Amino acid sequence: MNNEKLTEFEQYFQIAESNRVNLFAVDKQSVPRSPAQLEADIPPLFKLANEVSELEQSSLRPLRNLGDIAQELAVFLQAQSRKIDLIMSHILASEQPEDNALYCDSYGGGGVKFTTNDVYSLGQAFRTKLFLQHEASAVYCYTEVVAIDKLENEQSQYTLLFNAIRDSDQELVVRASLHAQTRQLKKRQQLQANKADEDHLVDPEL
Repeated sequence: MNNEKLTEFEQYFQIAESNRVNLFAVDKQSVPRSPAQLEADIPPLFKLANEVSELEQSSLRPLRNLGDIAQELAVFLQAQSRKIDLIMSHILASEQPEDNALYCDSYGGGGVKFTTNDVYSLGQAFRTKLFLQHEASAVYCYTEVVAIDKLENEQSQYTLLFNAIRDSDQELVVRASLHAQTRQLKKRQQLQANKADEDHLVDPEL
């Protein structure tokens, strides 16, 4: 276990939410060594998808200050935006079909964790594509195995550290993890409220 790199991974919050991850094992020499090399390596579609997402957010933000007048317009624009997101997601998912597609156990600003029967060693590098479903975005980067936890049924959980990722994409992953935490908290509160209502129906004196 690489303690220094694992510590770097643990500096960021992780959220237990499943998102699709495409992995393609590469040797360390194939990992971009500079931001310029990484930028040149990222497929144009991934750049386009995130630029579209950023434009959508910046376009909708001013409408929030217009109150009820802009509500219907905002709903319409969000529907159109969702159509574009679905098309982009489909196109992105079809990129480089030789990748090993799976779903992560958790993700955050430091990287991702996933469980598999496949065997990898510490230090193994991957060309990685993380599809953030709720953000309608995808991140193209490189990761490295920094921890391996043996599980039952001959499976292992691997911890992958982002070792080559654009700053803007890492910020996107951080925002996505925080948004996911908010969704989970709201869902938990709703479940608690529903349970309280059911208890009250069973015993009105509660």
